[in-house]
Amino acid sequence: MMKQSLWALCAALCFSFMAAFVKLSSGELGTLEMVFYRSLFGVITIGLYVKRNNLSLKTPYLMGNLRRSILGTISIALWFYTLGLLPFGTNMTLIYTTPLFMAVNFIILAMMKHQRAPWALALAIIVGFAGIAIVLQPSFSSDELIPALICLSVAFLDLIIYWQMKELGRLKEPSWRIVFYFTCCGTIFGLVGAYLVEGGLHMPSLNSVIAIIGMGICATLGQICTTRSYAYGNMLLSSCLGFSAIPFSAIISWLLFGESTTTLALIGMSLIICAGVAATITTKRAEARGESPLA
Repeated sequence: MMKQSLWALCAALCFSFMAAFVKLSSGELGTLEMVFYRSLFGVITIGLYVKRNNLSLKTPYLMGNLRRSILGTISIALWFYTLGLLPFGTNMTLIYTTPLFMAVNFIILAMMKHQRAPWALALAIIVGFAGIAIVLQPSFSSDELIPALICLSVAFLDLIIYWQMKELGRLKEPSWRIVFYFTCCGTIFGLVGAYLVEGGLHMPSLNSVIAIIGMGICATLGQICTTRSYAYGNMLLSSCLGFSAIPFSAIISWLLFGESTTTLALIGMSLIICAGVAATITTKRAEARGESPLA
């Protein structure tokens, strides 16, 4: 259980590098066009993996995969919609409220089952979220209330998606198959959206090709790591470790783009790291006592 949950760290690192590759493309391609290329890369690579290893894409849990894929695609669509309506820091802070929803969810479940509530993990998540807020410094005006509420809806929708992943994990559905169906939906959504909203696909430059390949590799690996983490590991620990994408991104920005970090941001990132360490130790001790997590 513990090893599976640490896949969340790998996912955070992959998605941080993915964001760096997107930035390297210098905005040459449209957002939905990037979604198309990102998803298409996953479809192709997983398809080749399946063919090489004589595996099957047929699943007895088609509806479960479709629910996860469609909800995930809707989540991405709504998130991209809000990116243009809210300051970036505010948008990302609201998106990162998913772990808070998850903590409340688990506390309610524990009370309903008359079990011990995961207060220590919930506290670690609150501390990590406080670090996120310090780093990103969210703010919005009254006319941004609707997109802010949509952003919170996306965060709550992500909670439902993680539970769907967990259910597929319990059914022993392999992570690569779950990601394959999700990337199929993303490919269709990105392609249709690119032609409806952005005037279709464009011929990428050499820099864009490099960015697309790097983004595709990181996105596919990140999705597989995320799926393994939530489907087979401790969901609360995975969500708390997901905050580590912020310090990872800061380090990558410093190394690749020479971007500096403020003292306040360093304090926030320290809180995120401390929260992740505390959540990891708490989970390990609980497993040592033989306590089974709620999920």
